[in-house]
Amino acid sequence: MTPFARILRLSAAYLSSNLARAAIAFGLSLVLGRALGAERFGRWILCTTWASTLTVVADLGFGVLLTRDGARPDAPAGRLLLSSLLMRLAVVVPLGAILVLAAPRLVTDPEAVAGVQAGALLGIAGAAYGCFGALFRAQPRWLPAVLAAETACLAAQLGGSWWIVHQGGGVVSLVALATLLQVVQIAVAIALWTIVFGARASVGRPSLDDLRVLLRRAIPFAASSIVANLQTRVAPLLLGYWSTEIDLGWFAAASRFGKAARLAPQAMFAGALPVLSHEYGRQGRDARRMFRTFDRALVALSLAMAAPCILLAVPLLRLLYGPSFMNAAPALVWVGLGLAPALVNSGRKVALFAVGGEAIVLRWSAASLAVQMVAAALLIQPFGSVGAAISIAIAEAAVWYPLRAAEVSRLKAEDISRAGQLAVDRFEPRGGPLGIVPERPGTRG
Repeated sequence: MTPFARILRLSAAYLSSNLARAAIAFGLSLVLGRALGAERFGRWILCTTWASTLTVVADLGFGVLLTRDGARPDAPAGRLLLSSLLMRLAVVVPLGAILVLAAPRLVTDPEAVAGVQAGALLGIAGAAYGCFGALFRAQPRWLPAVLAAETACLAAQLGGSWWIVHQGGGVVSLVALATLLQVVQIAVAIALWTIVFGARASVGRPSLDDLRVLLRRAIPFAASSIVANLQTRVAPLLLGYWSTEIDLGWFAAASRFGKAARLAPQAMFAGALPVLSHEYGRQGRDARRMFRTFDRALVALSLAMAAPCILLAVPLLRLLYGPSFMNAAPALVWVGLGLAPALVNSGRKVALFAVGGEAIVLRWSAASLAVQMVAAALLIQPFGSVGAAISIAIAEAAVWYPLRAAEVSRLKAEDISRAGQLAVDRFEPRGGPLGIVPERPGTRG
């Protein structure tokens, strides 16, 4: 199977899993909402939100780093696992303890207090499983099975939650079920660890220097995640501050189409990272052809996703939101215009992650955020929701060429580095530099 075919296979697996999870999550919300009522359903949402917040804060950038490095043929998977697990637990366990102690101050209802405290354990379990999951997702052969198992656990949560609420159980029992399923996933991951990773599964005790190096390498990924989250929130926050609620509603409606259009490309990005990283680590110069193929496919997919937003803005809004949202059509057109460079940029960031260019990604993501904030400040007051959409399009277009140039430059630089190393290896089969074997005492006549 060619590398690009593997990307398509993994992308299909991610897309299928994402759609199935979305359907299960919607079903779970219906089951709990109808059984618990609005107030207790809100408590469950609050408890799981605190749990997911703990997991996100403790990510530390390892979610992407482990998948990227774990896909390399010679990656020490066991050492990566233990090092990342130790650092995540060092962060999430104290934060979980603080959440347990602070719960009575955060909420007043006794059930909500107990649920938030139980959610601390769920957040810790989620952070721990994330280390296993990121490394398993780096193995293309096993990825469909891993995604299927994770989806099955979510389906089990749906079935178990239905049983709990019909037996009279409450929020704490529901959170405990979610925690139990996370622990089951960890147990299954441990059981399969040696089977999946073979000789690379050995878990050695990391030194403090190893931990510091790994954390330093993860920082750009963590910072990039923060910048990406800010990019999604700047426009609606500034729109709410400088414009009207109706403008915010129009922008939110237009943005929903952009989010829907990203589903397939995001699945492709998730499937591409381990394949690109593996091919780059294995093939060297030949991998450049793989990156070019990925780039061309990405451009075509981005245009295909953006076209309906641009060409069918009015009928889409009328059909799905009704006549009152017709004035959101100009914003939706600009969402579509910004979608094409945004998706291409996201794909190039994945490619740069695969070749170790995470610092470049962080630099240009921060630049894009700065451009977006300036453009939003200038455009939102006079143009409302349209100005917010234009600011996003301008920010993505501003870094399109720099990211493309950075990707090409990074690949060329690594090719030169590899060529130099191959030359050294060719003339240094053993012994000292340039094949000169160090002289042993007593051999000189």
